[in-house]
Amino acid sequence: MIRLSDNAIQKSFVLQSISRSFECQRWFYLSFLMLSPGFLFANDDVLNCAIAHTDNRIQQCPEVRYASEFGACLSSADIDSHVCVIMDEDLSLCDAEQSVAITAMFDRSNKTLDCQGGTIDLGWSSETVSSHIANARNLPMVRFYDDRSLSNITVQNCHMRGTLHAAVQMIRFFGGELGGNGKLDEGEPLPLGHNNITLENLTIVGGQTGVYLGNFSQDIVMNNLNISDTKRIAVYSEAGSNRISLTNSTITNNKTREAIAIDSTYDSLISNNVIANNREGGIHVYQNCGELKGTVCPVVRSTPPNNNQILDNTFINNGISSLQIASRQGRRHALGWCATLNGLPGQFQDTAQDNLVQGNTINCDDGVALVLMDGPNTVRNNDIVASNGCIPYEVSTGGFTNVKSDVLQGLKIQNNNIVSSRPPRLRNVNGGVTINNVPSD
Repeated sequence: MIRLSDNAIQKSFVLQSISRSFECQRWFYLSFLMLSPGFLFANDDVLNCAIAHTDNRIQQCPEVRYASEFGACLSSADIDSHVCVIMDEDLSLCDAEQSVAITAMFDRSNKTLDCQGGTIDLGWSSETVSSHIANARNLPMVRFYDDRSLSNITVQNCHMRGTLHAAVQMIRFFGGELGGNGKLDEGEPLPLGHNNITLENLTIVGGQTGVYLGNFSQDIVMNNLNISDTKRIAVYSEAGSNRISLTNSTITNNKTREAIAIDSTYDSLISNNVIANNREGGIHVYQNCGELKGTVCPVVRSTPPNNNQILDNTFINNGISSLQIASRQGRRHALGWCATLNGLPGQFQDTAQDNLVQGNTINCDDGVALVLMDGPNTVRNNDIVASNGCIPYEVSTGGFTNVKSDVLQGLKIQNNNIVSSRPPRLRNVNGGVTINNVPSD
């Protein structure tokens, strides 16, 4: 009989635990990564990020037609099953009474989809969905080709519901377009993804994600969006994106992650929105470490989420927190998980600096109103009402100890009107943090 030493048994147990942990995390993120650039499906043989990518998702469509086939406008009578519509011309629904099962496929620039108040419906519920639409529920309702950068596109005046995917998917995959290894090399200029895009007057209900902005998106205007009940994230802005604006919108009742993810996105604006009743948080601003090294082609985040403005929004009862700056500060990553750490286990230092949080109204009855974990940033002139168990704000180093207290250097929290029965939570705060607020009554 072969007997293992105690050290060998312990080593074996640890290795098995790491393996199980990695697989659990891998499958936990699987559905979200299907929306992400470079995700390889099971039938893909080789992961080679330097090979040019060709978008062939049109093959998933049971029927393909062209916008130019529909004349002046598209009516419900024009199609009797789900159709992928190639946007070779501008397309409008005939009026607000129309309800169609389409996926608008943008493969070229300078095009407009105007629903004129009508609805794109891929099956509102499992009880009512018909068999010819069932497979369509796994497709987005608006999709940009991901092997080219598109510009000057407008999607407006639409009600969207019934997808199990993203409502608006604007992924951009840069395989074969970056450095020799498929990643952005040091000194290489930033590429340009989809740009000069307008999303306006959209109501999106359900789905995995409301709007997904791909890597290096630029000059994206999102105005008057109403996004509710997504299973994951209402608005996700990917690495390298900049000059993004989300204004005059309502984001509510999103489920298993923060409602708005500002991932390595800079020089952007979130203003005059209502962000309410999102269970896992309102807005997270962070620099992703490039997860799942070896499973996707990660764009290692070379652009921290700096110089963003979060102004004049109303936050109401957003569970864990209404707003987090550097939300992944000190997060621990397992072996093979984080590309920035070269796949080694360890803690990741998040970076989010020179952001302005001003003029917002925050109401909460549990969790924390504001979580601030990096500096310099400025948080001023906000109204915070923290009821019951809610903490008005937290200043901390996240997963780090006081050895990393310098990450908070230059953080300013000033002239905020705070009504709270609980004090703020301060952890590892040094003299480089300025706090000067209007106290509660």
